[in-house]
Amino acid sequence: MSIAEAIRPVSARPFSPAIWPGIAKAQIGCPTDVSEDVKLLRRVGAKIGFGRGETIFNDGDPADHAYEVVSGVVRLCKHMADGRRQIAQFIMPGDFFSFMDMDEHSFSAEAVNDVVVFCYPQHQIERLAEERRTMRKSFTAVLTRRVRDIQNHLVTLGRQTAKEKVAAFLLFLADRSGSEDDCVLDVAMTRQDIADYLGLTIETVCRVLSAMKRDRLIGIPNLHQFIVRDIDALHAIADGGD
Repeated sequence: MSIAEAIRPVSARPFSPAIWPGIAKAQIGCPTDVSEDVKLLRRVGAKIGFGRGETIFNDGDPADHAYEVVSGVVRLCKHMADGRRQIAQFIMPGDFFSFMDMDEHSFSAEAVNDVVVFCYPQHQIERLAEERRTMRKSFTAVLTRRVRDIQNHLVTLGRQTAKEKVAAFLLFLADRSGSEDDCVLDVAMTRQDIADYLGLTIETVCRVLSAMKRDRLIGIPNLHQFIVRDIDALHAIADGGD
């Protein structure tokens, strides 16, 4: 489906200019006029809706648009010839993706659940970044965070045990939601999504989650919710402790 075909009226949570883009201003030191940058960006963008499982773009498609998630979750993934899949990242509300200058996409982007995104032409992104120093600074902060996330994910894939990987994933969800002990985490991802992100089998993910539930580290009310019972213990496990 092309971008032109995808554009249609959608309803979504209103965008909060306090987040730019997806990072609190206090965290990256953005100037107070950041909301004006957001307004300028909105003028060149289009709001697009994708249903659960729909493809936003495929590996190898021309990378002529940048995207920002307004609601829902997007997975960036690579599909192997033999049917295997590796999920590189989960893109959450407020996050940008595919905003870097490149000829074609190296991953596919798919809607984990119902998703609303803003779509921006790359040439407009480049023009605004050239005209406004604050916007360049914001995109640099986004890129820095993306590199940090990729580095952390590489460590998770390469060096952590299955239990450590699952703990790290739960902490990722808790961090993005601002949750602490006894808070409910809404989880858009399936168990297979989690397994393909962590480089595990779905059986291993389910076994580790069940063990954590028995140990009262987490609660599992249903397939799309977790309750973090002991966030300190999850941190200790993710860091290689008992």
